[in-house]
Amino acid sequence: MARIGRKSTLEWIKEDYSSNPKRFCAEVIGMASNVVAALILMWYSPNPPMFIAYIFFLVATCFLMYGAFSRRSFGFTVMYLVYLAIDGIGFIKTLI
Repeated sequence: MARIGRKSTLEWIKEDYSSNPKRFCAEVIGMASNVVAALILMWYSPNPPMFIAYIFFLVATCFLMYGAFSRRSFGFTVMYLVYLAIDGIGFIKTLI
């Protein structure tokens, strides 16, 4: 069982990066994009610019779906496909 603590967490992050740097960077970009979209929604509430927020959500979903697929995670890949459909429909409705 893994030891819980700062040192083991940092080692786990290093191992994850060294095992697949492309996937690691994609997941970091995806998480950062989701945070930016959430900050946009928070900052401009109650009337946020949904066009911009959806762009960040769609970018995040694509990067995170790649990470899930490369990890061979069926559940997360399907979840991100559903998010892609939901965000895509929302984005199109924003344009119309």
